[in-house]
Order: sequence, then structure tokens, then C-alpha cells
Amino acid sequence: MQRPQFWRRYAALAVIGLGLALVQVWARLHVVAVGYQLSNTRELIHSLEGEHQALEMQWSALVAPNHLAVQAEKRLGMSAPQPQQVVRMP
Repeated sequence: MQRPQFWRRYAALAVIGLGLALVQVWARLHVVAVGYQLSNTRELIHSLEGEHQALEMQWSALVAPNHLAVQAEKRLGMSAPQPQQVVRMP
């Protein structure tokens, strides 16, 4: 009578141990997956920061006073005002 009870306890412990092992494997796989996502996100951030820096440089070149003066003259036919066109406010 004691033999079946021993095997039941042994089987219950084995099932619990197997369950804990499966939970540990699942958790480890989840950690690895999150690590890959984090790595991909860091790579994306690095890429976007580089693109942002390139766009900032391009913006700085486009709004430079010399560039704006050349574009105003070429596209709009504008030029520096003549002295008689300048009105000074008191």
C-alpha cells in the first residue's frame, strides 16, 4: 500500500520539476527575444540619429544667409535695396 503512494509523490514532484524547467526555458527564450528587440531598437535609434544629424546640416546650409541671398536673386529676381529705397524709422 505504501508503494503506490511513493510513486504518486515521485510523479507529482517530477511533474512540478518539469513544469518549473519549462517555465525557466520559456523565461530564458523571452529574455533572448527581448534582447534582440532591444538591439534592433538601439540600431534604429543610431540610424535615425545619423539621419537627423545629416538633415540638420542640410537645413543649416539651406537657411544660410549667403544661400538665401543667391536663391532670392536667382528665383525671385531680388537684389539688395538701393540707398534711396531704404526708409529709416525715427
